[in-house]
Amino acid sequence: MSDLDSIRRYYAEELRAVANLQSEALVDAFAKVSREDFLGPGPWLILNPFHMVDESNEASYYRETADADPKHLYHNVLVAIDAKRCLNNGQPTFLATLIDSLDLASGDRVVHIGCGTGYYTAIMAHLTGPSGRVTGIEYEPELAARAKANFATSSNVDIVEGDGTSIPFDQADVIYVNAGCTRPAENWLDRLADGGRLILPMTSDKGFRTAAPEQMASAGDSLPR
Repeated sequence: MSDLDSIRRYYAEELRAVANLQSEALVDAFAKVSREDFLGPGPWLILNPFHMVDESNEASYYRETADADPKHLYHNVLVAIDAKRCLNNGQPTFLATLIDSLDLASGDRVVHIGCGTGYYTAIMAHLTGPSGRVTGIEYEPELAARAKANFATSSNVDIVEGDGTSIPFDQADVIYVNAGCTRPAENWLDRLADGGRLILPMTSDKGFRTAAPEQMASAGDSLPR
């Protein structure tokens, strides 16, 4: 086992402990999917956990990793995928908790709305296996293009650019939404299979920061992708 393999395994076990993950397969996915493959070349920008203390100073939102060693990515941190717009690859414990609750299994058909560059899409594709199908939908053209490139050789993942509330897709066993919304889109409810699972962060019509506390607990303080 290489040093990086060991680092990924330790990271996965740490997520299991902190997030109380129940799925052994999910822990294994976090140990095997390379986060750096979805974040571009390093060094990377890591979101400062105290970034909301001084909102007038955008430079304080992020810190740069010391170098381009991927080991820096295997912590419970948010990593910028578009720092200018504060779009981040979400916090692993939060996303892992949500994915764990979906009880994904081999062969499941999954739609990931707001897939960003695809790291958590890849985690779910690892869980559903070659007999499953994961469709990632991303509204931002630049992020969609990056995701498409990241999955260019994947046979069980499709990436679609467009509005996840209206883009048509095949019936899904699981719909996982990584974008704040005030209610489920009719398209999601219509395409969810009997017994299917839908998870989404509920917000107010003014976004996360004005949402009720119980909604904020579900949504987190940034859009995880």
